[in-house]
Amino acid sequence: MSYEGMSVLGNLYKGKPFQILAFPSNQFNSQEPKSNSWIDNFVKGNTTNHKCGLVYCDWKGTFPYPLFAKCNVKPSWCSSDPTTSCTSSSTTCCSKNDEVWKWLDGMGNAPPSWNFAGKHLFDKCGNPQLYINDATYDPQKLAPYIDKLLNSDC
Repeated sequence: MSYEGMSVLGNLYKGKPFQILAFPSNQFNSQEPKSNSWIDNFVKGNTTNHKCGLVYCDWKGTFPYPLFAKCNVKPSWCSSDPTTSCTSSSTTCCSKNDEVWKWLDGMGNAPPSWNFAGKHLFDKCGNPQLYINDATYDPQKLAPYIDKLLNSDC
C-alpha cells in the first residue's frame, strides 16, 4: 500500500489512541531518492493533489501521521553521520532512526519486503501483537485487529 492507504487508515482512527508512524526508505528500488523536506512537503503540502509520476504516490488526500527522516528499514544499517544525514536537506538515511529498526528486527520478524510492506501493531502497553509484511495488504484490513487492541487492556 501507499501513503494513501495508510492515510485512509489514519483518518479512520483519528481522535482515538492510535498512531501510525511512517519511516520513508530509499532501500526499495530507490523509491524515495529526494530530500527529507521534499518528502515531507509532498505528503503534507498545502495541496490535496500529490503527484510524483509514480503510481504508488499519485493520490489525493491528507497525511495525518508523523513522518520520520528517511532511514534504513533493513540491514545494512545506516552509517551516515547524523549531524548531516538527519537534516531536512539530506537525501541519505538518518542513522538515529536505526535504533527503532534494530529493535523491530530483534523481534525475529523479516525486514520489510518493500515500501509500505512492514506493518507492526502494538497493544496499549507497547507489546508487539501483529506483524504484516506484504506490500499489497490493504491497511484497512487491519481495522478489526486495531479495534480489538483499542478495546482491550494490555
